[in-house]
Amino acid sequence: MDLVRFDPFSLLSEMDRLFERGVAATPTWAPRIDAFDREKDLVIRVELPGVKPEEVDITVEDRTLTISGKRQFEETEELGGYHRREIFTGEFRRTLVLPEGLNAEEITAKSENGLLSVIIPRRPEVLPRKVKVDVAS
Repeated sequence: MDLVRFDPFSLLSEMDRLFERGVAATPTWAPRIDAFDREKDLVIRVELPGVKPEEVDITVEDRTLTISGKRQFEETEELGGYHRREIFTGEFRRTLVLPEGLNAEEITAKSENGLLSVIIPRRPEVLPRKVKVDVAS
């Protein structure tokens, strides 16, 4: 077996080559969500600051909910370029498997202050029912 000398700086030069070429694939990001039950429906809130409501697509197929879209900012690069860039832009997608008993035909969505709320009502037959107990006298 031949011995090969390890050069830790070769890794740095390889990383430099990758950054110079850039990334060819379109970057995607996944916004954060909250999903919670209310008495008569399921609510899914999605953080979408900077996303126009017309750039959001919501689809339901079988029991799968997909929220997708795109966020873009008008590029205003200064002469020196960015010092740091952490805000994701480009396409996004979140897919959730919904529990049974929801009525996907009556789904509603609203966008307010960068939060998208998707409300999916439960079917009446799966809602809890109260039963009155008669007291025998």
